[in-house]
Amino acid sequence: MTVLVQAAALGLAGALISLLLKKNAPELALALSLAVCLFGAGLALELFVQVKDVIDLAREQTGLSPAIVSPVLKCVGLGVVTRLAADLCKDAGQGAVASAVELCGAACAIVTALPLIRSLLQMIGELT
Repeated sequence: MTVLVQAAALGLAGALISLLLKKNAPELALALSLAVCLFGAGLALELFVQVKDVIDLAREQTGLSPAIVSPVLKCVGLGVVTRLAADLCKDAGQGAVASAVELCGAACAIVTALPLIRSLLQMIGELT
C-alpha cells in the first residue's frame, strides 16, 4: 500500500511543519493543513475510483438498481468531506463552526439517502 505510506509520510511531515508554524504564523499552519488534506484526499480518490469500478461490476452482475447503490456511495463521500472540513475547523479553533459543518453533513446524507429509503418503503409495501 504505497498510497498509505505516502499519505502517512505527508501527514506526519505536514503535522510537524504545522506545529512549528503555529506559534508565529497560525494562518500559514492552517493553510498547510488544508493543502495536506487536499493532497491526501487526492491520493484516496485514486483508490475510490477502483472501488467504484468493482461496485459497478457487482451491480451489473446482480442486477441491483443504481438507485440503491448511488446514494450509498454519495453518503460515503459526504461523510469523508464532512469529516475533513470539520477537523480543519477544529484545528482553526472554531468548534462551533465544526459542529455546524457536521450538522449540515448529516442533513445532506439524510437527503441523499431519501431515494434509498423510498425504494425500501416501496419494497415493503409490495410485500404486504
